[in-house]
Amino acid sequence: MAGVPTGRTGRTLAELEEHEAAAARAARTRPPPAPAWKLSAPRAGGGAHADAVHPGDCGMGGRRTWTMTRDRAPRALPEDGTTACPYCRPDRELGVL
Repeated sequence: MAGVPTGRTGRTLAELEEHEAAAARAARTRPPPAPAWKLSAPRAGGGAHADAVHPGDCGMGGRRTWTMTRDRAPRALPEDGTTACPYCRPDRELGVL
């Protein structure tokens, strides 16, 4: 007899379908990935210039940040007033001393 499986097989299929639906919902609501690198603005009245380079997952950058590529990050370090974050030390990973 063809149709909807019953019993243990039916329950297993229903559980698998629910698991797939939950995974699809989670994928749609997942936040975008953190940027690879970012520049942060000074925390207290420092204007619009950047003051530190951070990897994207560093929380010390504060709210005022700008994203940048890995190619741009090492070049941002020697610019006027821009330093490496003293907590996550991105200069080590970037190879800039």
